[in-house]
Amino acid sequence: MARRKIKLTYGTGAKQYDVDESFMAGEPIAPRKVDVAPRDPLDVIRAALEKPIGSPRLRDMVGGKRVCLVVSDDFRAGLQVEIGAGLLEEIAAGRPTHVWIISATGSHNPAVYAKRILTGLEAKARALGLSHELVWHDTDSSPCTEVGVTPRGSRVIVDQAFLKAEVRVFGHESKHHYMAGYSSMDKQVIPGVSMRTTIEMNHKHSLDEDSKAGNICWHPDPARQRNPFSEDARDGRHLLGRYVLRDDGELVEAETRSFGLDMISEKQDILWIAAGDIDQVCGLMPAEADRFGAFEVDRQRYVLISPGGPPACQALYGTQNCFDMALLGAIEQGGEALIVAPCDGRDDLPPDVRGIAPDEKSKTLFYDNLVCLQCKPIEECEVFIRDHFELYLWKTIRVLRLTKKYDLTLFLHSELPDHAVTAAGFVPVRDPQSWIDERASRGDGKIHVIDGGNKLFISGRGPGLGGVKPAPYC
Repeated sequence: MARRKIKLTYGTGAKQYDVDESFMAGEPIAPRKVDVAPRDPLDVIRAALEKPIGSPRLRDMVGGKRVCLVVSDDFRAGLQVEIGAGLLEEIAAGRPTHVWIISATGSHNPAVYAKRILTGLEAKARALGLSHELVWHDTDSSPCTEVGVTPRGSRVIVDQAFLKAEVRVFGHESKHHYMAGYSSMDKQVIPGVSMRTTIEMNHKHSLDEDSKAGNICWHPDPARQRNPFSEDARDGRHLLGRYVLRDDGELVEAETRSFGLDMISEKQDILWIAAGDIDQVCGLMPAEADRFGAFEVDRQRYVLISPGGPPACQALYGTQNCFDMALLGAIEQGGEALIVAPCDGRDDLPPDVRGIAPDEKSKTLFYDNLVCLQCKPIEECEVFIRDHFELYLWKTIRVLRLTKKYDLTLFLHSELPDHAVTAAGFVPVRDPQSWIDERASRGDGKIHVIDGGNKLFISGRGPGLGGVKPAPYC
């Protein structure tokens, strides 16, 4: 029987396996390769800024104004420094009075995830002679002001530096997203520059199963526009556009202007880019993301999947994203999946956190609750998490739904100790090749092979996942 060599990303390297051709359900699935003429990313960004969509040039909007530049943090792979540098050049050309450069860290630790970007943009701002201030947004300690409430009930409380600006500028990289549907510029406000209360109220909408990969309020297909999480973030950004915080601390209704640059990249190659009116740019983005990373497949009994390289694969917390992005669409009810991810973590984390989550709090809420709820039926898990919701618990319920609601068996090949894997409801696998060969020998289904699962979106043909598995005996 013919054997096919397949390669899966594993950390910064790769692992190779042999799979019977007859066992494979088609070609391995990975983000599409796109031939792009080599160009300096900054040159591509500058060209996009010269021809904005539905908006004046940014340099013509900022003269004599106070400006806030919002940039994504290092938790997001991509060309964040280049995006910020290109926008700072354009802003400087318009001669603003002052610029705040804010890291959209949301609930992430700014000391860990904003350092590289803000340090790089500090040097750029100095070289351009801009009057500027770096804002290391901390969801728990940064000075914030409450502006109002979204139609879905989220209190909008955001960083004061953002509110002080008359012109708000967003620099972003888009991709498919596990609960917002697609990562969009809306997320740079909520959760990006928001207080924890706002983030938690917004993220509770992720418990709605329509808050999923492939759905976003900006999608051109009406059937894929319902996503309570993304709708709430959009409404929050629109609300903020009507207010400015004065130096005396009074929040007043005032005209503000916004400008956004969004793009999709792969390493140093920019695959798509657009700048200008934020709503118009957001409306273009989903179709472009689908062009590069959306796949429709027949569901199969078995799936072999890697989330891709760092940072996605460094912890179980980040690896979970590919369950929503790719696994859910590729697998059938009662199927089996082997996840290949090192989960080796950062060296600065305690041993019991490393490889599990990016910090102790997310480990406690995501992983510890995942362990504690293993023996509860899914109905009790849903009620508990809804009634005790905090950040990171949405990840817990999504893993529990896989095993308890969809009757999936999740196997994990990683560097984590077996007891940590087993406690969370996964089955540790030390020899993926033997796992593959044994499933192939059963003759009861085929396998999808997926690489870069955190960077693509898979929708499945055939019966969807549903139903409730009987409660486990513990």
